[in-house]
Amino acid sequence: MKKVLLAIDGITPDRKTFRYAVELCKRIKAELKVFQIIRPQNYSKYLKEMRQKTDHARMYIQGSMVAAAFAEAGEHESAKEIMAEASEQIKHLLSESQKEGVYCHFSMKRGSPEKEIINYVNHHRDVVLTIYNSSAEDVDRTGILSKKKKAITSIKEKLAVPLVVANAK
Repeated sequence: MKKVLLAIDGITPDRKTFRYAVELCKRIKAELKVFQIIRPQNYSKYLKEMRQKTDHARMYIQGSMVAAAFAEAGEHESAKEIMAEASEQIKHLLSESQKEGVYCHFSMKRGSPEKEIINYVNHHRDVVLTIYNSSAEDVDRTGILSKKKKAITSIKEKLAVPLVVANAK
């Protein structure tokens, strides 16, 4: 069976992007593979986003701010906590795809989207299309070329399947 890869650079996919992926899978009778890439250098940013999005998680996040500092310094247990919270954020979306009749599988990895997306597609030859939900910054400090454009260019050059880019928010 055909598979569509939704690669997420960040904590959660944009809701419209997720719905687009589900509807596309429904039309072409494909399974949806959601692949979340967590950049270790962005742990603090991800914690801030989670804090803003969820009042319920506020206590967890406040306790994790110290944990994030350890995670950035290589403390793997704290990094696991952040990844567990990210996983919880996306699980409710997966049930939506099931209701639409689209089988959805979720996996997560720490690293760089430019590397991990290519590796995923190379190891999963049944992927026919990749949707990249980028959360990279629009402009870098020099303003010459955005991080997002660099990442997308790198992925396009090495990816063996079509790429649809969906900008977060």
